[in-house]
Amino acid sequence: MNINSTKIILASTLICLNLTILSANQTKTINVKIPETPEVLAKVPNVNIITNDGTEYKNNPTMEVPKKRSAIGSSKRIPPNYNKKESNKILKDVKVGEINNTIISAYLQTLLVSKEELIKKLTEANFKILSEYKVDKKGELTSIVFTNDDITKLASKDMRGFAGSLRILMDKQNSRISIANPLYVMEAFMQDDHNEKIAKETLDKLHSIFSDLQNSKDIVKFSRLKRYRFMENMPYYQDMTKIAIGDNKTLLAKARKSKKIVYEHHLDNGSVIIGVKLSNRTSKFVKKIGYQNSGLLPYPILIENNTAKILAPKYYIAVMYPMLSMSEFMMIATIPGAIQKDCDRVFR
Repeated sequence: MNINSTKIILASTLICLNLTILSANQTKTINVKIPETPEVLAKVPNVNIITNDGTEYKNNPTMEVPKKRSAIGSSKRIPPNYNKKESNKILKDVKVGEINNTIISAYLQTLLVSKEELIKKLTEANFKILSEYKVDKKGELTSIVFTNDDITKLASKDMRGFAGSLRILMDKQNSRISIANPLYVMEAFMQDDHNEKIAKETLDKLHSIFSDLQNSKDIVKFSRLKRYRFMENMPYYQDMTKIAIGDNKTLLAKARKSKKIVYEHHLDNGSVIIGVKLSNRTSKFVKKIGYQNSGLLPYPILIENNTAKILAPKYYIAVMYPMLSMSEFMMIATIPGAIQKDCDRVFR
């Protein structure tokens, strides 16, 4: 190594040492500001709770809320195919009790009169009183079953005996009389044998007796009465329940021995309709769902062709209480079975 090279190396070393000393003596702190993470506001959608027939659903877009049934049997009970706007249309020249814009009322209502006066009016119009039945212990509710020759003759066919009478409920507490509409009853219970002429003549007679009749709030689309049922998988009119089998006379004799018969209605074809008392425990179901239509008691039993049968309770209660809600029906869930057992005991 020559002398010049040595000098260069020594000079470079001195420079590096001086820079190091200078850096140590003049240390400067450098603050680096790290930017803050920006706040991101996430919008959380509101969670609405939708109740459908007692079941709750959230507004999750992936969950489909089932549609409510429009047929009878939904929790908010309405007649089948009932249109509120259409039902409010009152057609001119339509009598109380007649079909009004496809809708018919199940009952006709008027102010209360004494039982004696009521029976007198009915008999003077050639109606026959079959029974007077106290629905409650206090006697504020009385069910009167009545008929006439035309109705009896019309119902004297197989499986049509239940149309052979009408019901009146005398309600002292509400100072009201509620009469089963003959157009409604005959359409439901006569099915394809419905006779419009006799039904309207019977309605006209009731108008001649009571001048101030009004339609009840119990309404149904008239065309549905022939295939009426509470809801899907529930019985129709024709789905009657057999209670006992035997000769007609023998069955009637057994029923009489039970001391449960309130009335007997003998039809022209040899069939007999009997109205029977239900047990105290069973008959209380009318208190739970409303006394307003409790004229369906006493419970009718048809004895014909050596068989005793009843309208399926799930059908009979529903057709006599057309505005019955699902929740009310569930309140009396054990009653249809209890009614069948009570009727069965009549023939033991």
